[in-house]
Amino acid sequence: MTATHRPAPVWIIASLLTGPALIVTVTLVRGPAHPGILDSAGGMPVILGLLLVSVALLRVRRVDFTRIAALTAALATSLVMIALDVTLRASPSPASLQNTAVAVPVAIPAMVLAIAVLIEACDAALVALAQQEIRGWRNLHLVLPAILVTPALIEVLQGLILPAPPDPTQFMAVVPLETIVLGAVIWWLITGLVAERMATRNFANALDCAPIVMIDSSGTIAHWSRGCEDLYGWPAAHAVGKNKYALLQSRTLEGGPPPLSRSNDQREGIELIERHRDGHALRLLEVARSAGSASRLSILSMSDITARAAAERALGDSEARLLLAAQAHSIGVFEWNVESNAIHWVANTETLLGIPAGSVRDYASWAADVFPEDRVIIEKRMAAAVWAKADRFSFRYRMRRADGEVRTIEGSSRCFYDGTGQLTRAIGVNIDVTDRVANEIQLAAREAQLRSVLETVPDAMIVIDETGIILTFSPAAERLFGYAARQVVGANVSMLMPDDHRVRHDGYLLHYLRTGTKRVIDRTRFLTARRIDGREVPIELRVGEARYAGVRVFTGFVRDISERIETEERLGSLRSELTHVGRLNAMGELAAGLAHEINQPLTAISNYLAAARRGLAQADRNEDALRDQIIAAGDQSLRAGEIIRRMRDFASRHETETRIEPVEAAIRAASALVLVGYERLDVTICYELAPDADFMFADRIQVQQVLVNLLRNSLDALYTVAKERRRIRIASRVVDAEWIEIAVSDTGPGIAAAILAQLYMPFTSTKGKAGMGIGLSICRRIVEAHGGSLQAENLASGGAEFRFTVPRVVKESGGTQR
Repeated sequence: MTATHRPAPVWIIASLLTGPALIVTVTLVRGPAHPGILDSAGGMPVILGLLLVSVALLRVRRVDFTRIAALTAALATSLVMIALDVTLRASPSPASLQNTAVAVPVAIPAMVLAIAVLIEACDAALVALAQQEIRGWRNLHLVLPAILVTPALIEVLQGLILPAPPDPTQFMAVVPLETIVLGAVIWWLITGLVAERMATRNFANALDCAPIVMIDSSGTIAHWSRGCEDLYGWPAAHAVGKNKYALLQSRTLEGGPPPLSRSNDQREGIELIERHRDGHALRLLEVARSAGSASRLSILSMSDITARAAAERALGDSEARLLLAAQAHSIGVFEWNVESNAIHWVANTETLLGIPAGSVRDYASWAADVFPEDRVIIEKRMAAAVWAKADRFSFRYRMRRADGEVRTIEGSSRCFYDGTGQLTRAIGVNIDVTDRVANEIQLAAREAQLRSVLETVPDAMIVIDETGIILTFSPAAERLFGYAARQVVGANVSMLMPDDHRVRHDGYLLHYLRTGTKRVIDRTRFLTARRIDGREVPIELRVGEARYAGVRVFTGFVRDISERIETEERLGSLRSELTHVGRLNAMGELAAGLAHEINQPLTAISNYLAAARRGLAQADRNEDALRDQIIAAGDQSLRAGEIIRRMRDFASRHETETRIEPVEAAIRAASALVLVGYERLDVTICYELAPDADFMFADRIQVQQVLVNLLRNSLDALYTVAKERRRIRIASRVVDAEWIEIAVSDTGPGIAAAILAQLYMPFTSTKGKAGMGIGLSICRRIVEAHGGSLQAENLASGGAEFRFTVPRVVKESGGTQR
C-alpha cells in the first residue's frame, strides 16, 4: 500500500515482496482444512488475497480500478470483522479457546490493514472523481469507508444485541454479497453526484469568467464576476454594494445617462461608454436579463465592442474616403450578377458618370446607351477572358447620356467563376475619361503641329542627353549637315564639330554637369560646324536645358549664318562707303570756311616773301628783318599745311581700327578741325572733361567724325544768336565702369519738335536745302557700331544737347588696361 505512492524502484520491490504472500495464500486455500481456521479466523487466506488485489488495483490509478479496489478492500474488512465476531461469540470450550487465542492476534492486524487499504482506496477513488476537489469531499472521505462495511457492522451489532450463536456459513455468504451490492450502489450514486457537481462548478467558473453583473432596481451591484474584474479593473470587494453606473461613469453614445427602467428581456441591449479603473474609455454593449420572477435582481452581461467600434469607424472612414476618391475621379463601382443579369452600383456611384440613379439596373439597360461598335468589342473581349479564365479584363466604351452628351468611359473588372468554370459575377470600376481623351486628342494634334513646325522650320534642332548622345535630329538638321537622322541618332554630337573643338566638347559638358556653370546654355554663340563632306560652316547656336522624369536633355537650335555673314560683310563695305561719303559731305560744307582760313596764311606768306624781295633789292638791307620775314612766311606755310593735312586725314578712306584712344585728345583735335574758319563767330568753347574719363576703346577717326558733325550743327545753330550768347559746351563723364558719355550742347534756338521726332531718319535736316540730312544718321550708326547710343534733347535753358557713349578703358598702374 505504501509502495503505491512511491517511485518506480520502490513499488517494483514491494510488488516482488508480495510474491511469497500470494504463494502462502494459495497454499493455505488449497491445503487441508485445519479445524477452526476458517471458522474462527474468517478465512484469512481469502482476506489477504483481497487486500493484495486492492493494493494492485490502487497502483493502476484509474477511476474504475480504484472503485473496485475500494469494494475488494471493503469486502476484506467485512470478512475480518465477521470472522472476529464469529470467533468471539463461539461457545466456550477448550478448542474454541485455543482457536480464539490463535485467531484474535491474526484478525486484529488483518482488520487494521484492511481498514487502511479501504480508506486509501476510497480516498483515491473520490480524488479521481472530484478532480482535485478534495476540500469539498472531506467528510465523504471519512464516511464512505464506514458506509461500505455497513452490512458487516450491522451483523456485528446484531450479534452484540442478540447473543445467539451465528451461522458461519450464512455470514460468509450473505455479508460479502451485501457488501458488494451496497458498494456498487454507493459508487453509482457518488459518480452521478460528482459528475453533476463538477458540471455545475465548471459552468459556474465559465460564467464567472464572463463580464456579468447582478444589480437591483436602483443599480446597486449584488454580484461582480471575475470577468468584470478583468474588464473594468475594479475588484469584486470594491464593486459590490456600489452603484454600477456611478462607479463606471456610464453614459450613452449621445452623452446622456443610461436608462434605469428597462425591460428585463432587452435582447438587443444598449451601447454605453464606460470608464476603466485607469481612466480609459470602453465602449460596451449591455444586455439585461431577469434573474427570475421571484427575484428583484437583473443580470447584466457586457460585451466589449471597443475594437469593433473602432473597426466600424475605420470602415466608415474608409468607405467615406473611397466615396470621396470616387467623386474626385468620377469613378463608378459596380457589381454584375451574371445569373440574375442584375447590376448593382455601390453607393449610387453611377451618378458620377452622369447616369441617373437606378436607371441602369441590368445589362440590357446598360447596353442601350453604349455605342453598338464599342459594345461588340467589349463582348468579344469578355468572351475571350471567360474562355481563358482570366482574373480580370479591361474595357473602354462611349455612351450617350440622356441629355445627348457623349462620354468616354474606361474601366476594368474582376471576374469570378463557379466550379464548372462559368462566369458568375464581375466586380469593377468605370471611370469617366472624357476630358482625358479630349486632352489626348488635343495633345496629339499639338504634337502633330509641333512635328510639322519642326520639320519645316529653317533652324536645325538637335536634342542630346547628359552624355552628349544625339536623341533627336530634325529634317532641317539633315539638310544643314547632310546626315540622315538614322546615321547620327545614338552617336555623340561631337561628330558635328571641327576637330579642334570635338576633343574638348565632352569635357565642357562634364564641367557643366559637375559645377553648373553656364557657358553656352541660354546664350547665343557663334561657332563653326562640320558637314558630312568635311566642309566647315559658320553657325549660330542657342542651347536650352529641360528635365522630365529625372532625365536631363539639352536642345540646340542651329542656324547656318554663312549668307548672313556675307551680307554683313557687304553691308559693312557699304556702310564704310556711306561713312566716307558723309565725311566728304562734311568737308564740302566746311570748304567755304576753310578756304578763307587757308587764304590768310597764303596771303601772309605772299606778303612776307614780297617784303623779303624788296629788302634784298636794297643796298643797305637788314638781314635780321629778312630772316624774321622768311621765318614768318615758313610758319604761315606750316599753318596752311597743317590745315590741309587735317582735312586730308579726315576725308581719306581708311580701314576701321578700334583701339585704346585718349578721349581728350580726340575731342580737342575734332574741335580744332571744326573751328578753323569760325573764329569770326566769336563762339566761346567750354570744356568740362572728367579726369577719370581718360581712355576709350574706339575708332578715333569715326568718333571725331561724330564730334565734327555735332560741333558743325551747333556752330550753324549759333548764327541766329547774339554774339555775347554764343556758347558751346563739350563735356565728358564716366557713366559706369564700362561706358563714357560725351556731350555737345549749345545755346542756340534748339531743335523743332517735328524734326526731333525723326531726327535720325535719313535725309532729315534742320538746315533746309543746305544740308543732305545724312550726317546724324551716320553718327548714330557709328555710335551703335561701338555698342553705345546717341540721344538728343532740347535744354530747358535754351539750345540743344547731343550725348553719345563709347566703351571705357581704365589704365591701371603698370600700364595694364581693363
